[in-house]
Amino acid sequence: MANKSTAPPIVQIVGYKNTGKSTLTAALTRYLSSVGLRVAVIKHDGHDHFQMDHEGTDSYLFNQAGASAVVVMSEKRTAIIEQQPTRLETMLTRLSDYDWILIEGYKEAAYPKLVMIREEQHIAILEKLKGVMAVVSWFPRESLHSVGSEQDPLSDVVWHSVQETERIAQWLLKKVNKEQS
Repeated sequence: MANKSTAPPIVQIVGYKNTGKSTLTAALTRYLSSVGLRVAVIKHDGHDHFQMDHEGTDSYLFNQAGASAVVVMSEKRTAIIEQQPTRLETMLTRLSDYDWILIEGYKEAAYPKLVMIREEQHIAILEKLKGVMAVVSWFPRESLHSVGSEQDPLSDVVWHSVQETERIAQWLLKKVNKEQS
């Protein structure tokens, strides 16, 4: 478990639509949870029309009635739906008691990133991002046209296969533990 005197490791999973961000986020969450870590996940919805509550539920009824916030609590779970914007940093502060925080999306944020690449032309995203730790790709690095050239922009980037989610999780744990010691 993470030392609570330090902030939890924060890793972003970013990439274009349909590159496997949610699948990788779920796989990393599953692995980290299986080794006893408490993982919080933040997902960015760029379209602002998601709903956690559904028609027929009390929370839906309360939202439709105009509640600014609806909280649903049970013995083991809490869900909060607020009708207001929240800054990423504010949410990270709220989640600081967790062992790990995974963020799906928020490309512009400056946290360490795993970048999902499904097609060769998606590599252009790497030029726009800060904090790239690794690429998680649907194709082998060796298949790129720029590999081996003197101006290979990916020469220092760790490359993982999208098929090796457990290996990626192990690599992340090792990397973060090394950085914290």
